[in-house]
Amino acid sequence: MKEKIRILLVDDEARFALSTSKILNRRGFDAEAVFDGFQALEKIRSEAPFDVVVLDLKMPGMDGITALQEIRKQAPETEVILLTGHGTVDTGIKAIRKGAYDYLLKPCDIEDLIEKIKEAHERERIRQSPVLWPRNRVGGCTLPSFKKLLYSDPLSAALDAFHRRIYKTGAEAVFIQDENDLFVGQVTKRDLLEEAGAAHPDRSITWAELLSNPQLLPDRPLRSVMRSDPPQTASPADSLTDTAHRMISGNTRCMPVTAEGKVIGIVRLKDILQHIEREIE
Repeated sequence: MKEKIRILLVDDEARFALSTSKILNRRGFDAEAVFDGFQALEKIRSEAPFDVVVLDLKMPGMDGITALQEIRKQAPETEVILLTGHGTVDTGIKAIRKGAYDYLLKPCDIEDLIEKIKEAHERERIRQSPVLWPRNRVGGCTLPSFKKLLYSDPLSAALDAFHRRIYKTGAEAVFIQDENDLFVGQVTKRDLLEEAGAAHPDRSITWAELLSNPQLLPDRPLRSVMRSDPPQTASPADSLTDTAHRMISGNTRCMPVTAEGKVIGIVRLKDILQHIEREIE
C-alpha cells in the first residue's frame, strides 16, 4: 500500500486550516492542522516526520519566515510551502533563501495547493535538470516548448495542456492562438469546470476528476468558451524583477512571452524567483 503524504497545515485562520486539512484528508493525504508557529514546532518535535508543511506568512507571535527557519533547523528533510495574501518579490526571494520550496498567493485554489504539495514531496526528481540561464532577462527563463492551442481545438486540448508539466505551477489559464501564433484569447480552469458541470448537472466535478476523465467535457471548440481579453505578456528583453512584480500584482503564476506579437514560450514566477535568488548569492 502506498504511504500517504504527511502534511502539517499552519495558519492562524482556524477555519481555513481545519477545512483545508479535511479536504486534503479526503483527497488521500494525511493532514493535520495547527494555528501558530509554536504549535507547529511542537508537533514537529513530538510526532512522526511530516513530508510537507504548508505555512501562513502572517501569524501572530511567530511569523511564517521565523517559523520556516526553525522548521528547517528541526526537520531539514521536510519541505515547506509558504502561503501569503501579501505577495511581493522580496517575500518570495526571502522565503526561498530561507529554505521554502515555493510559495502560493492566497486565496489559492485547492487543486493548485495539492499540485504544489506533490511537487514539493518529489523535489529531487523535479530539480534534476541543471539551470543555465543568462542574467537578468526574461529570455533566459523562457520555456519554449509548450502545447500550442488553436481556437478550433476541442475543450479537451486545453485540459491536456493544463496536465502538462509546464503548466503545473498554479497556472489558472492556457493561451489560445490563431494560425499565425497571435493571441486570440485564454481559457481558465474554471471555464472548463463550468462546461463539464453544465454538461453533467447531476454531478459535482472536481478538477482532479476532470483531469482523469476528459470525456466529461462537451465536444465544443475552444472559441466557444475562451475569454477574448488578452493576458499580460512579457518580452525576452524584459527585466526579471519587473516581470515578477507584474505577475505577483496580477496574481498569475505563468505568463506568455512574445516577440513581434507572436508567442515564443512561457515564463513561470517560480523560475524567476529562483533565478533572482541565485543572482543574489
